[in-house]
Amino acid sequence: MSTMRFRNNIITDARPWPADVKKNGGADLENVKGIDYTHLMNADASRVPGFFHVDSWWLWKDGSDIPIEVPHTHDFSEVIALVGSNEDDPHDLGGEITIWLDDDKHVITKTSLIFLPPGTRHCPIVFNRIERPVFFVTIAPTNVYSRKAVGDAAVSTAPKDGDKTRYSIVTETKEKAPDAEDAKPTAPPPPRTSRGAAVLHLEDDMVPGSFYVDFVWVYEGTGQAPPPSHDHEWPELLAIAGCDPEHPHDLSGKMTMELEGEVYEETRSNMVCIPGHVKHCPWKYLDFKKPGLIFTASPSSLYYSSAEDHW
Repeated sequence: MSTMRFRNNIITDARPWPADVKKNGGADLENVKGIDYTHLMNADASRVPGFFHVDSWWLWKDGSDIPIEVPHTHDFSEVIALVGSNEDDPHDLGGEITIWLDDDKHVITKTSLIFLPPGTRHCPIVFNRIERPVFFVTIAPTNVYSRKAVGDAAVSTAPKDGDKTRYSIVTETKEKAPDAEDAKPTAPPPPRTSRGAAVLHLEDDMVPGSFYVDFVWVYEGTGQAPPPSHDHEWPELLAIAGCDPEHPHDLSGKMTMELEGEVYEETRSNMVCIPGHVKHCPWKYLDFKKPGLIFTASPSSLYYSSAEDHW
């Protein structure tokens, strides 16, 4: 029986944060009462060699006035994603979350991607009110996540350019690139019966200095992501999260992914951590009976296929 070479690249669980990270962050969700949550999945180079940081949580209901994390900075950029689950309005957060960015207070009530360049002071964050499930994700193009609590003598926060705001809060998506729609799949896709919604997208042409992040809801049915088999010069995350509070690790359907000719099947919430130059796709979601949230990311400033040699 042949070995499936990329089985360990598919992550279906979350590991606790290391103690050296927690000590620079203050309170975290594990220590805050009043919020019903699931720490769903995470990945970095300690789990998949050479991969970047991704950490995801479901916030199911309730709320708290206890701040999460102390103000801190990173030497790398970061995206904080807050994604609502309202099928009638996917841009509605379904709650209220307060976050401080460079000491500016923001009350978030819409699905949002927050881009933080290196050195941007951010947090604390308060999950004031969660009325519908909210997906909370952090993504950073670094192999090992670290943070420096502001106030430490060793912290060197990048200076602001006068009064210019460094961070960006994205609440509207851009249209898909035409190549994705025009690409011809290498094999016939399954009959499409899915119902879903594109939510938010981020790239350097939207926010200079940012990296590629994308979120799409699949509410039910069968379908396939548009790209045919291709590869990139950089690693890529292709993930899908179930949205059932009683069974958050179940997809209520099946996902299949082809990696270098090997087909992987998964019925659990999962992150497929794809190394650079590994051919991947087609990526199919089959017979989903409940919603699933698809999210993809890479450290590239723009989405690029080296197989097709185009942006």
